[in-house]
Amino acid sequence: MQALLQQVANRLHAVEDQLTVRTQIAAAVAVMSIVLVGTLAAGAALISYRNTAALVENSLTGTASTASGRLDRFMATRQQEMKLFAEMQPMQTQWQGDPAALRSSLEGLQRSFSEFAWIGFADVNGTVVAATGGLLQGKSVAARPWFKQGLERDAVGDVHEAVLLSSLLTQRANREPYRFVDIAIPVRDTNGDLLGVLGGHLNWDWASNLIKDVEANDGNAEATLSILSKGGMVLLGAQKETIRYGGDELARIVKAGAGTFRETENGQQMLTAFHVGKGHRDYQGLNWIVTASQPASVALAAAISSAQMILAIGAATAILALSLAVLVSRRIAAPIIAFTREADRIGRAHGPTMLARQRGSAEVVQLSRALRSLLRRIGLAEERTKEAELRATENAIQLQEDMLKLRQLADTDFMTGLMNRRPFLAIADDAVAYCRRYKRNMATLMIDIDHFKKINDTHGHAAGDDAIKRVAEIVSQSIRTTDKAARFGGEEFVVLLREIDQETAVLLADRIRTSIEAARVTHGNVALPITVSVGLALFDESDRDVQDVIERADQGLYVAKTSGRNRTFLMPAEDERAARAA
Repeated sequence: MQALLQQVANRLHAVEDQLTVRTQIAAAVAVMSIVLVGTLAAGAALISYRNTAALVENSLTGTASTASGRLDRFMATRQQEMKLFAEMQPMQTQWQGDPAALRSSLEGLQRSFSEFAWIGFADVNGTVVAATGGLLQGKSVAARPWFKQGLERDAVGDVHEAVLLSSLLTQRANREPYRFVDIAIPVRDTNGDLLGVLGGHLNWDWASNLIKDVEANDGNAEATLSILSKGGMVLLGAQKETIRYGGDELARIVKAGAGTFRETENGQQMLTAFHVGKGHRDYQGLNWIVTASQPASVALAAAISSAQMILAIGAATAILALSLAVLVSRRIAAPIIAFTREADRIGRAHGPTMLARQRGSAEVVQLSRALRSLLRRIGLAEERTKEAELRATENAIQLQEDMLKLRQLADTDFMTGLMNRRPFLAIADDAVAYCRRYKRNMATLMIDIDHFKKINDTHGHAAGDDAIKRVAEIVSQSIRTTDKAARFGGEEFVVLLREIDQETAVLLADRIRTSIEAARVTHGNVALPITVSVGLALFDESDRDVQDVIERADQGLYVAKTSGRNRTFLMPAEDERAARAA
């Protein structure tokens, strides 16, 4: 098999070698045109289809969202109206007054809001004191869920049938049972004591009218809306009182809150959008799910049409590209032939490194021979040049690394890793110049380990080295990244504090001192008690250079030492000026 494939490949190469560049370019351009135009057309058609489909889905989602929002706002308004009525000042005298007067007020409320099929007031024992039309008056509703919930809070119940109330209402023409949504509001007197519950039964017909209004005004006559309970039961719409969604599908809908999906209904694929109501203002919502469905063939007709149109335009463009490919190939081939001849002429002198033999057309074979002849003459020289450049680069890198290591050794204290005197003073001079130019603040700390000689004499110089390293570590951890610390020699440390006021500098210096005092320093099995004295000086306009600031900090250190050690002393600039004048 491998031999056969090799034989076919050799025959193809033989054919290619006999074809001119112009012929191969024409074929290549034609194939690329078909592939590119086809790909672009297919991609554009797909994008157009998806974008148009997304617009349709957004439109359906907007319809479902509009209906859901109107449902929640309607319920929120009815709940608020009931609550305001319960809290009205004129009603305070009627809740425990004449039942006839209370009934008259309730019937007035019902006339204002015709959606209520029944409004009644039950006392704390559940007995209906007064109700619209006298319905259920004197009856006990203590076992009804709306009454129990209303004793505790404002409550709204889900859609249900009220058998007792339905038997008292006039039978409907279509003989369908009445369905209601309960609203219950606790009624309290001026002292906040519970008097009873104001309850209202909203006739579910208002939701049907709301859905019909949304369907008639959404600009899409094919869309049908349904209302489902949070348990997936159809409350309003096709297949009413059946479970439409359940299990994981219902969980995904509730979790998403809004979106679209495709489903099959009566053998027809439907595009369905949904929106889960979350309430409005004080109304907590019942998580009703509003769906808007439309046949997929109708909803996506525009998307399919636009995709087909783009594909047709792509096909026409591909045919045109085939015609242009022949003309373009002639123009492209001419400079390639001229380039071949020029390359052959240049190649007889000198050029870049050797190229592999190339195949594919008569012109390419000739060009390959010419370039190989050209490049042989400079191959050796190029290799030597590269070797020299490589050695020079390696030497330069090594020199740079050596210089960096030497600079680090020169600028760093070998024991503590802090800067030594020379780089520190250079940085400090720059800081003084900056403070003088821009009127900024800086300070220096002189830190010296107390009784350091005693540590060396008692425990040895190795213990002294451990103490110096520990103090350096605490100082480094205590200052900011913009501050600099150095070891000037022995047990003496200097810290440069940038952009700092007197109060902060004193606090920082004392924090370093107390941190060192609290630190545990050990040498072998011996704990070394370590304290330091700190001299502090702030930059002053009268300072000639950083040495004046450091000298003043050193004077502060002397005062701290002579006044008992393990303390911080701020040396004012006035004292030094006085000393200079003297």
